[in-house]
Amino acid sequence: MKSADAFQVEISDAEEASQSPSSPAPVETAPEALSAAAQNAIVESASQTLFEFDPAAARLHWSDPSAAAHLLGVDLSALPAETDAFEALIDGDPDPQRAAAFEGFAESYACQYRLTRCDGGRHWVEERGGWIGAGENRRLISVLRSVEEQKRREDELFWLASNDELTGLLNRAYLRKQLDRKIRRLQKTGGHSAFLLAGVDDLGAINEDFGFEEADKVLVAIGQRLSAELGASDLIGRVAGSKFGIIIDDCDEDKLRAISVRLLNSVREQVIGTRNGAVAASVSIGVVSVPDKAASSNDAVSKAEAALDEAKRLGKSSWSAFSEKTDVVSMRRRNSHMSDVILTALNERRIRLAFQPIVSDLGAPAKKFECLIRMQDEDGQEIPAPEFIPAAERLGLVHLLDRRVLELATNTLAVCPDIHLNVNISMETVKDFVWAEGYISLLRANHLLANRITVELTETQVIDAIEASIEFVSEIKKLGCAFAIDDFGAGYTSFRNLKAMDIDILKIDGSFVTGLSSSRDNQLFVRTLLDLARNFGMHTVAEWVDNEADAMLLKGLGVDYLQGFLIGKPEVFPVWLPEGAPNNPLQKRFDAI
Repeated sequence: MKSADAFQVEISDAEEASQSPSSPAPVETAPEALSAAAQNAIVESASQTLFEFDPAAARLHWSDPSAAAHLLGVDLSALPAETDAFEALIDGDPDPQRAAAFEGFAESYACQYRLTRCDGGRHWVEERGGWIGAGENRRLISVLRSVEEQKRREDELFWLASNDELTGLLNRAYLRKQLDRKIRRLQKTGGHSAFLLAGVDDLGAINEDFGFEEADKVLVAIGQRLSAELGASDLIGRVAGSKFGIIIDDCDEDKLRAISVRLLNSVREQVIGTRNGAVAASVSIGVVSVPDKAASSNDAVSKAEAALDEAKRLGKSSWSAFSEKTDVVSMRRRNSHMSDVILTALNERRIRLAFQPIVSDLGAPAKKFECLIRMQDEDGQEIPAPEFIPAAERLGLVHLLDRRVLELATNTLAVCPDIHLNVNISMETVKDFVWAEGYISLLRANHLLANRITVELTETQVIDAIEASIEFVSEIKKLGCAFAIDDFGAGYTSFRNLKAMDIDILKIDGSFVTGLSSSRDNQLFVRTLLDLARNFGMHTVAEWVDNEADAMLLKGLGVDYLQGFLIGKPEVFPVWLPEGAPNNPLQKRFDAI
C-alpha cells in the first residue's frame, strides 16, 4: 500500500508539470498508516513514561522500567541506560533542539519522532523535557509518551482528503480538482483527453438480493477491475455511491472507443464472488471529450452524466459519447438524478431515523416512538421527505427505503429493550409479492423483536389495495407485530374492511386534531372515531397534538395515546439512544433481551 505522502496534493501548475498525481491502488482499507494500531497494541497499556538524565554520569534513569520497556519495544534487560543506546532506537536524524538540551545548551525542548521497535514496527512518541536543579544536582527530566493514535488520526484525515474510504480510489473532490487542472493545461498546450463516468447497473437489485455489506464489496471489486485497465497517467475515483469517474490522458476518438469497450468487458466477463453468492455485475459508461466539449469539471461531469443516461437507455453494459442531442434529451431527466441520490444515500448509510414520542398522557414517560425517515445529502444537509419519497415510489426504490427503515428500527430495539417502535411502510412494498416477502423475511429474522414493532399504513393506501393489505397484515401479525392505520379519517374505509384488516391501532388524522378544542365539528368527528375504535377493540392515537387544551380534551374523550410537537419533536439523536445506534448497534444477543 502507498503511504499518505504519496497522495500529497499539487498546488501549482508548475508542480503539475514535474509531478503528475497518480491514482492509488484500489484497496479495501486505508493506507498502511491507518492500520498501525495492530502493530502497536503492545504499547496501549503503557503510553507514557519518565526518565532522568544525569549529565555527570551520562546515564538515563527510568522511573518505571517496565512501562518504558513496553513503550520502547525492548526487553526489560535491554532498556537503554545511555544516550547513545536510546538514540539508536530513534528513526531518522536527531532533533536539534533535543540534542542542544542534552548538551546543556537549551533549558527545555519538545519534539516528536518515531521509535524503531525490536519487532520491526515503528511507533510515534512525543518527548518533552527540561533542566532542574543546579550544580551536582542538575538533572534533565523528560516525559516520553505515545502519540501514535494522534498520528494515525492525522494520517487518516490526510488520506481521506483525497481518497474514498470504501474503495481506496480518489474521492470526488480530488478527482474533480485534477480534472479542472487537466482541462486548463490542455487549453494552454492543446491535445485531447476524456472524462468517463461509469455507473454500476442495477445496484439496487444487488443491494436487495445480497445486502448492503456485499454490495459494498461488489463496488470495491468493480473499482479494482476498472483501475487495472488504466494507464499510468490515467486517474480513477469514486464520484458517487454507484459511479466511478475516470480521466483518460491523451485520448482521441479511436482510443476512446477501445478503452470504453475494454472497461465494460473487464467488469462483465467474470462474476464477482460474495458470501451470499456470485454477482454478475456490469457498468454502463458515459463519455465526454475535454476540453473541446467541456471547459470545466462541472461541465464535464454534467455532460458525462447525460451520456451515461443515454447509455443506460441502450441497455446494460453499454456506452455512449456526449453530443448536443444527448444534452437536450438527458439533462431534464430528474428521475435519473434522484435515483442516484437515493441509492448513494442508502449505500453511504445516510438514511436515518428521527424518533417522535407517543405517550399515554401529558407528563407520562415516552416508551413508544414513531420512526420517521430522514435522508442527508453528500454535504450533510437534510433532504425533505417530500422530495425523495414520491420519487422513490415512481422509480421503484421505495421498498429499499422501507427495508432500511425496518433494519434501523430493529437495530434500535436490539439495544433499547424498553421501547416500542412504529414503522411506516409504503403500499408499493405491500402489494408487490417479492418486496413484501423480503420485508416479512426481515421481520422473521428478528422475530424476538417483532412484538415491539407496530407497522403503519395510511388509510388511503389501504383502500387502494385492500386484498394485498389484508394478506400482508395477516403475515406480520403472525410474527407478533401490531398493525396501525395512519391518517384515519382521511379516507373512506368501510366497516367490513376494518374488521377484515384486524387492526390494532387507529391513528386519527391530524387535520381533525389541530384546533380540536375550538371546533365542535372536529369534536363530533373524533368522538365518532373513538366509538368506532372501541367497538372494534382498537387503541387510538391522536396525531398533531400541539397545545395543552387539545391534549386534555382528547384524553377526556378517551384517546389512548398522544403524538405531536407538544409531546415532542422528532429527534435523530434522542438522549436514550446509545452512541453508534442505530447504524452501528451495540452487540447484544436477542436471547438476553
